[in-house]
Amino acid sequence: MNRFPSALDGLPDAVVIVDTNGVIRAGNDRIEPLLGYSPEELEGDDIETLLYDPDDGAAGAELHRYVADPEPRSMAASIDLAVRRKDGTELPVTVSLGPFEQDGEAHLVVTIVDVEAARAEQAKLHRRTETLEALHEATQDLLKTTDREVAARAAVEYIEDVLGHPIAAVWLYDESAARLEPVVWTDPADDLIGDHPTFPASEQSISWTVFESGEPEYVADTREDPDRYNPNSPIRSELILPLGRYGVINVGAAEPNAFDDSDLAIARLWAATVTMVLVRIERERQLRERESDIARERDRLEEFASLVSHDLRNPLNVAAGNLELLRERLDVERREQSELDAVSRSLDRMHALIDDMLTLAKQGSAIDETEPVSLAALAEECWENVDTADATFAAVDDVRIRADRSRLRQALENLFANAVAHGGTDVRVEVGALDDGTGFYVADDGPGISADLRDDVFDAGMSTEPDGTGFGLKIVAEVADAHGWELSVTDADGGGARFEFRGVDPAGVAD
Repeated sequence: MNRFPSALDGLPDAVVIVDTNGVIRAGNDRIEPLLGYSPEELEGDDIETLLYDPDDGAAGAELHRYVADPEPRSMAASIDLAVRRKDGTELPVTVSLGPFEQDGEAHLVVTIVDVEAARAEQAKLHRRTETLEALHEATQDLLKTTDREVAARAAVEYIEDVLGHPIAAVWLYDESAARLEPVVWTDPADDLIGDHPTFPASEQSISWTVFESGEPEYVADTREDPDRYNPNSPIRSELILPLGRYGVINVGAAEPNAFDDSDLAIARLWAATVTMVLVRIERERQLRERESDIARERDRLEEFASLVSHDLRNPLNVAAGNLELLRERLDVERREQSELDAVSRSLDRMHALIDDMLTLAKQGSAIDETEPVSLAALAEECWENVDTADATFAAVDDVRIRADRSRLRQALENLFANAVAHGGTDVRVEVGALDDGTGFYVADDGPGISADLRDDVFDAGMSTEPDGTGFGLKIVAEVADAHGWELSVTDADGGGARFEFRGVDPAGVAD
């Protein structure tokens, strides 16, 4: 054996080395499990006394030709023969022969494969392939499910129909009762067990242990497991698979040791698939509930907007009109005129509050459609719409972004008005692209915003001006949020405030 490659022992099949006289010179460690002989026992024996065909001498003659003259044959040959085991029994095998040269001498590598074992392995591989294909098809069907009990029903049907284990059931977790409730089971499981038990957290059971730990468990014989829920259960072997936080699948059999490694692997894969579907079903339910909540909230906002628009604005308009009539009719002293001016300012402030609150209510919904927008061009238009007195404006970059033009206009006009209100009539405002290309900024050279106020500056009602409504920057934040942008405030280069919008989608020239 020392003369021949040590890699022989790494081969999956039984192998012997034969010289041109048909004498076995070496064998690997797979020989003994197959034939009963150790490699040392076979060394020196004639290969034809080990391999023969009891019914047809043609195969034996062909083997003899390959052994006697291996050199001209560069390709391997396969021959169906029988082998005589050490215990005297016969074993059908397929023999493959391949020539090689060692120290100038011709030899054959003879590989001996158990025909029945090979067929069984092929059949096992075929069954596994069919099972995986069925798993794929079942997964596609399961992904269409929108109800968790329907998904649970599909789970046990797959186990019964494809895996061939008819006793299966699904328990789902009832959070309010802190227990696992049986929801679906196969007919054979119903016939064998009858009423399926619940598994409460307060009582010992293998199912609850698996659910709580998230680790599957295979019990080869339930009568030997001290944690079993029912000592008299007709189930003798059981596979318990967790379904995340949703429950467990139990697959059982009336006899012990009913599951092999392939069953365990496929069942675990299937349980993971069912868990994934249950997660999706729950998320879709939560999304539907969220959409319903949003719809109700939108209705309340519309009701609020109607209230503000009609029930509040109308009496304010009446009060403002009567105030002007009072100015015309009364010949009042300067002091009294000043008091009327105070009333007028209060009415104007209430109008501004109503306008901002209506705008804020409308800004709350997400944006469905965007369009390419030239930031510089839109900013120029917005600047013209704001009372900016002697303030100056510059668009330092002409960037194109995707946005809702109307909503972005509202944000820019609020930022410009805020800059003038806080920085004075000679403030300078500029708009440009961020250096990293992720968005844009609006900056001024006014007094800026102190660090202790930056966390609150976008809150509703927050204003450092006595006459401010406190909604201007809140509206800006709502516009950014509706677009999915990130808004922050920092110091501008000139010492003023700089508002940065990040996560902005660029618009190409073709747009």
